[in-house]
Amino acid sequence: MKEIFFVGAGGMLGAILRYLIIKFPIFNLTFPINTFIVNIIGCFLVGVLIKYSSISNKELSHMINNFMIIGFCGGFTTFSAFSLDSINLLNESKYLLFLSYMLSSSIFGIIFCYIGLNIIK
Repeated sequence: MKEIFFVGAGGMLGAILRYLIIKFPIFNLTFPINTFIVNIIGCFLVGVLIKYSSISNKELSHMINNFMIIGFCGGFTTFSAFSLDSINLLNESKYLLFLSYMLSSSIFGIIFCYIGLNIIK
């Protein structure tokens, strides 16, 4: 039961932070920059947390996994929003923006996850 609480609490905090970032207009662009930023931050955090978890004791590693990775990052990252933004760009016939959004999200997501995995030595 404690594990479910940690996942739920982390998910709630992640979802609230995602909501605040997505609702805050960073730039007036048709490119879904807020969702992009959330996804890149989430990829970076997952990388850092997985690496840190691997060098932590078993109890802390378990808590990091439940609260931060499954809960917080699961509630924070926005793959479903990413998918919806992509479909909206296609439906609006913004093919170049669609392609750039898909590629940049994938490429930068992988790069930032790699950086996160390697930032802790």
